[in-house]
Amino acid sequence: MDLLLALVIIVVASIFIMYACNGFDDASSYLGRNMAPGVKGATINAIGSSMPELMTAMFLLFLFADQDGFAAGIATTAGSAIFNAVVIPAVCIFAVRFKGIPSSPGSIVREKVKEIFITKSSVLRDGFFLLIAEAALILFLGNNIMTWWMGAAMIGIYGIYFLFLARGFGVGDDDGEDEDDDDDDDDESPSFIKALLTCDFNNLLYGGRAFNTASAWVVLSLATLVIAIACYGLAEAVMLSAAALDVPPYFTALVFAAAATSVPDTILSVKDAMRGSYDDAIGNAVGSNTFDITVALGLPLLLYALIYGDVTVGSAAETQTLRIVLFGVTVVVLALLLLTRRVTVTTGIILAAIYCGWMGYVVYSVVVAKDDTSMAVTSAFGWLLGA
Repeated sequence: MDLLLALVIIVVASIFIMYACNGFDDASSYLGRNMAPGVKGATINAIGSSMPELMTAMFLLFLFADQDGFAAGIATTAGSAIFNAVVIPAVCIFAVRFKGIPSSPGSIVREKVKEIFITKSSVLRDGFFLLIAEAALILFLGNNIMTWWMGAAMIGIYGIYFLFLARGFGVGDDDGEDEDDDDDDDDESPSFIKALLTCDFNNLLYGGRAFNTASAWVVLSLATLVIAIACYGLAEAVMLSAAALDVPPYFTALVFAAAATSVPDTILSVKDAMRGSYDDAIGNAVGSNTFDITVALGLPLLLYALIYGDVTVGSAAETQTLRIVLFGVTVVVLALLLLTRRVTVTTGIILAAIYCGWMGYVVYSVVVAKDDTSMAVTSAFGWLLGA
């Protein structure tokens, strides 16, 4: 019964996170409309799509103390990073291959695309900083104690990344020119009930009128509140499902929380891909991982350590191995994207296979971590399949 309740909470939280992030993205894009494309991507877009990871990690650490909470926070960001780097590009490839993109700007006629082309410079730029962030976390996890300066160092890595982008390194001339022209999808105002259920605060409060600074801040604040409530529920569901399955919380965070918090990234990237903005689609998937690892982990660690003291990492061996595997997967995915400009369905199949291997590793690592976990995992999967 506890497992069923946890799964229901996770599904409901995922839906609300998805809709609230749409409002967050629209409002924050308006507020950041005058930013340079690279700076906007590293701040507004990254914060918008990574807000669930940040809040989930924050709740897991502060609500469930340092041991299991921080380990679960690491697992959430690690699992989300894997999902972003592997599943999102694969889904984007399949989407444009089987659903197609507009044959011309504004056209309702769609043509299916057999291969997509990406700019290597942006992938190389984001991938470089992502690997630095992952290597730093692996180094820090070599100790069982995480201190405030480690959190500050991770945030510092993101700060350097921001400055790097602010100077225009690796930012193409056309990266941000087509982003504000796609709010024309539907001019019909949704009903009050639909707007309420989809967290469409602009329609609820302002009748769907164009943003001004005041309305954008109101919508941004309300969307953030909804995301926070949903992520609190998600953090509770992680611990509840872990207790029901009799497994460490980092396992359920790795599977359930990671997938739930990756919903906004997936939706955003698929939309970009189906508009033909392939660099934006892949760039969001790779670039947001840097924010997840540096800020979504670094900020909760910094605040917690300053308020309560150093953090003792629960499941230290498992989380360290987890980060090393993540580093290896990141290298493979970046190599796959960089070694060829053409990304095809075959590439998507390879990425899907990598994710299947990743999930196999997750289940195996938990089974060998505890002798009595095997029966719990087996019975849980049997229950989920209706056995």
